[in-house]
Amino acid sequence: MSEPVPEKPAPARPELDETPPLLGSWRNIYVVVLGNLALLVLIFWLLTRAFN
Repeated sequence: MSEPVPEKPAPARPELDETPPLLGSWRNIYVVVLGNLALLVLIFWLLTRAFN
C-alpha cells in the first residue's frame, strides 16, 4: 500500500473574515432570518385558524 499524499493547504481567503455588510455580524443576520421564519409561521397559523 502506498502512503496517502498530503493535500496542499487551501489558499488564504481574508474576505471570509470580514463582517457582513448588513447588521454587523453573521449572528445578527441569523437572528433576523429565524425571526422572519417564526413570524411567517405565526401569520400562516393565524390565517389557518381564522379561515378554518
